[in-house]
Amino acid sequence: MHFESLSGAGALINWITVGHSDVPLFEDWYNYQHLPERVSTPGFLRARRFIAMDQPDPREGNYLTVYETADISVLSSPEYLRRLNNPTELTQRVIPTFRQFRRAACLVSAVRGFGSSSRILAIELSPEEHQQQLLRTLIADRLLPRLTAEHLLHTGSLLEPDAAVGSAKDSTREGRVSASTQPDSWTILAELQTGVDAQRVAKEFSNGIEGSGIDAKTMGIVGEFQLLYELRTENTAA
Repeated sequence: MHFESLSGAGALINWITVGHSDVPLFEDWYNYQHLPERVSTPGFLRARRFIAMDQPDPREGNYLTVYETADISVLSSPEYLRRLNNPTELTQRVIPTFRQFRRAACLVSAVRGFGSSSRILAIELSPEEHQQQLLRTLIADRLLPRLTAEHLLHTGSLLEPDAAVGSAKDSTREGRVSASTQPDSWTILAELQTGVDAQRVAKEFSNGIEGSGIDAKTMGIVGEFQLLYELRTENTAA
């Protein structure tokens, strides 16, 4: 029997910060208009929206969205770009309210485990070029298998950004409105087992990376997020 976690070989990650006064409109737009539009695009399989469990500024909300696609080329496909060139009136109103917006089109380079969790740990990594293959192998072949085997994670995945694909949005109407930044960091998405402490899992990754001789500065931003909303295409539903 085969179980799945991430549904495809491509992913789009959005990190968004909005002011609390803008949250009601933001939530309404995202769940009822924007996600259905995006997930109905050919090649999009699933979208999940999360909220950060640690909110350092009480005046703001920090959010993470993960879109799963059949492959990374979907994120520069003609149909996807057509939609970016025809943003709705509401989209053009909401996007300028973003206080921060980071966006990365990624290749899913490793997935270990199965299933999804309502609580995830997102870890950003910035390896030196000469250590990238070592880190990729370490995560895919050692860290993710061990942490899933120990039941700290249901699933772990490694996402690596592709700047050329990500920049395809820049010249579209929506891209010009959004003024997003494109991080070059890799991202581990760790789907946490119920009751497992997120900081313990972060420490396991940190110790594993440092213990392999990889520069400790490789590991950057770490955030714990709670699921808000999920939307799948019909053909991926159980």
